[in-house]
Amino acid sequence: MDPKNRSVSAGTAGMALAAGAALASAAAASAAVKPKAPGETRVVALFGLTERCNGIAQEMAVRRVFDSKRDWRFLFVRGARLFTPALLRDADLFIVCRGPEPDPVDLFGEDGGIGERVVPGGAFWTDANVAAIRENVERRGMGLLAMQATVLCGHQPFLEFIDVAGIAPHNPEPVWYTRFNPEHPITRGAGKFAVMNDEQPLVLIKSPSTATLFESTAVHEKRQGVSGWALERGRGRVAGLLPGSTGSAFGAPEFRNLVWRSAHWAMRRDIPAYPEAENRYYTK
Repeated sequence: MDPKNRSVSAGTAGMALAAGAALASAAAASAAVKPKAPGETRVVALFGLTERCNGIAQEMAVRRVFDSKRDWRFLFVRGARLFTPALLRDADLFIVCRGPEPDPVDLFGEDGGIGERVVPGGAFWTDANVAAIRENVERRGMGLLAMQATVLCGHQPFLEFIDVAGIAPHNPEPVWYTRFNPEHPITRGAGKFAVMNDEQPLVLIKSPSTATLFESTAVHEKRQGVSGWALERGRGRVAGLLPGSTGSAFGAPEFRNLVWRSAHWAMRRDIPAYPEAENRYYTK
């Protein structure tokens, strides 16, 4: 091929990729701001996609948990730079599972997803995003479900808002989840369960008014601590669940039941029985 033509072809391809990326972002934004339908429950979710966290696997697992909820609309934000506070404006529930680091790769960058080099993505834990979360929970009554790596986000005002200090996990290992609070609606009737391969972040709860939901024990390290909590903030509610760094946790029906019940409780909804609820070991 003539070098001049090759240059033109490369430039055209580059512009096409960039245009494709821009169109994809615009389409996602357009879908996100589509007005809520009457009776619709809108759930916005943001998971990390890092070398340690498979956000795509977590997204698919969460979607399967709520597969029976045909009137719930899920908007998964698959890149931190695509998130804007406006997404929460009419959300009924926000699910977040994000550590402190920016996206290691910008999957929606100007290369359209075909890259010769690694271009880092955006950071999520900004003061503006945290302020939007707090305002929607406290003033509007949006539910918040904080999962896994969120307790390691490093944003101190947000950690104070969810009333915990996070303790970092070590390597994945078998973990037992035990000591469920029989009085709280989220964990009432829940049974102990094991996950054969999971990280074990823990939290220290700051206030006596915040409910401990359950604890966990790492089989190899013998480390034990709080792995679930719940509290009220203004007109809204916050629930925290720390299992789920791997797909193994979502393979446990007991954990899927906790995700189901936490989402309903955080939105102040009646909690119907989870279709796949099962206690395979114990109930005490």
